[in-house]
Amino acid sequence: MSIVPLTKVSLVGVLEDKDEVLEATQAFGALHLIPLSDAQKELEAVPPGTGREAVEALRWLVDAPVQRLQVTDPEGFDLNEIVTQSVQNRQSVKACEDRLAKLKKRIHDVEPWGEFSFSDLEELKGNRLWFYVVPTGKLRDIDLNDKTLQIVHRDAYRAYVVLLAQEEPDASAMPVPRIHVGAVSLSTLKRKLEEAAIELEGLQLRRQVLTKWRYLLARNLASARDQAARRRAGLETGDIGRVFVLQAWAREDQVPEIENLAVELGVAAVFDEVSEDDKPPTLLENRPGLAAGEDLVEFYQTPGYRDWDPSVIVYISFVIFFGMIMTDAGYGLLLLAVLYLYRKRFEGSAQSRRLLRMSMWLMASVTAFGVATGSYFGLVPPEGSFLAKLKFMNLKDVDTMMKLTLTIGVVHIVLANVMRSFNEAGMAGRMQPLGWCLVALGGLATFLGQGTVFATLGPGAVILGLLTVGFFGSDRKVDSLSTGGLRVFDGLASLFRVVNIFSDVLSYMRLFALGLAAASLAETINNLSSQLNDSVPGIGLLIAIFVLVIGHAINIGLGLIAGCVHGLRLNVIEFFNWGLKDEGTPFRPFKKEETRL
Repeated sequence: MSIVPLTKVSLVGVLEDKDEVLEATQAFGALHLIPLSDAQKELEAVPPGTGREAVEALRWLVDAPVQRLQVTDPEGFDLNEIVTQSVQNRQSVKACEDRLAKLKKRIHDVEPWGEFSFSDLEELKGNRLWFYVVPTGKLRDIDLNDKTLQIVHRDAYRAYVVLLAQEEPDASAMPVPRIHVGAVSLSTLKRKLEEAAIELEGLQLRRQVLTKWRYLLARNLASARDQAARRRAGLETGDIGRVFVLQAWAREDQVPEIENLAVELGVAAVFDEVSEDDKPPTLLENRPGLAAGEDLVEFYQTPGYRDWDPSVIVYISFVIFFGMIMTDAGYGLLLLAVLYLYRKRFEGSAQSRRLLRMSMWLMASVTAFGVATGSYFGLVPPEGSFLAKLKFMNLKDVDTMMKLTLTIGVVHIVLANVMRSFNEAGMAGRMQPLGWCLVALGGLATFLGQGTVFATLGPGAVILGLLTVGFFGSDRKVDSLSTGGLRVFDGLASLFRVVNIFSDVLSYMRLFALGLAAASLAETINNLSSQLNDSVPGIGLLIAIFVLVIGHAINIGLGLIAGCVHGLRLNVIEFFNWGLKDEGTPFRPFKKEETRL
């Protein structure tokens, strides 16, 4: 695990060659550009039809439920035309679906009134039709003496009443306000619904036809976005007269390659070491088998360039924590089998392969802790069996599990402080983390060593650790009474973190709590299924199987969520809180985009 050493490189050339240099460096794909001037961010410099609209068009075609075979020959492909047609198709489909929904609702509202059409006022002698939906219980409240009305439909709860009058009756004349039915007849609405459904089917077929262009659209979109990135990079170079300067961060071990690139391009390459005032980006590098730890770390926080790389520790601890939270051998083996069956879907990119490898280790951890606790889909192996002999942890032994999880928490936080001390430069930076190590270990010894000599040594270690933290509260130089007072204040202020270290250690209790909850829920599901099978002969077996499958599926889903959220949280909150000092920016190479579908 390491943070790759970087160097600052400046490529100096003639302004006329800038576009060629930018294209070559983008193809090289290993430089993190340093802006030397402010670019107009609102000007993405993307050609018309290849920016946001093209992204929407590509997403619309890729998400189509029915796909045509892809066209790979660019002859006859018009990017702007396909983007325009796809965007128009998307808008038309959405509009047609909205119209269908409105028509269905309108028909639902009008259908109880039956088929009708409004006559001319002259035929009705100036009268109009007024429509009311009256609850059945309020029909008796209508005074029929001075009204001409007709109930055209009735159900169990309401009556649909049509009243004939020249003017709208007063609000007090009817028990409910009138409703607006509209002038379009039911038959007309149904005809429009049929027309809209046919139109939607045609639009969906048109979308299906357009999907044959999705590969070429994606490839041209990547090319356009690469061009936009070059245009933007060109706005951020330092241009003086006829000379431009392209500045970037690069790996130290790639200096010979960059020098060769500069020779090929006919530009000068100047290399500078990282200075104290520089803030280089952070490039993490680990062995391929542990590279997924980088994704876990950068998911929350990228360590500073002068800090240390926690990827391996985070990766290993995340795998352990995940297994402790889900802790069921049956679940682990089942999910391992699913991952194996769908392994080919993870072959698209290096990141996907890292994710698959990490997922396999996570499920192996779940299986291992499930064997250790004797849990197989919530079932406990019979006494004296081979699987029973492999069990050496009891989740229901609260005292032992509390001691185990607290020990894990202390070890994790002590490891964070040790690594921070090792990577600090000043005396205060080195000694403070060691003081917190003494506090954590002393507290653990006091808790675990009750009745032994450790119960006596533990408080002493805590006191010594707090004194170390207070004395090395800062690197402030004491050369006067005021600076001495400030140094004492720094020490006292640093001691306030004693509350944090104990609360952070207690946070690891969630490993035991969540593991016990998952095991208890699995056991409850099995008991409920068994009771259903016994209480309902015959069909009870089908109900029991249904409850068993659905229940364990829900428990697996909850376990996956809890394992990811809490397993990662203990690393990025508690561990990072004590292990990392600076937050950096990730190394983002200036490179061409890949075309993936």
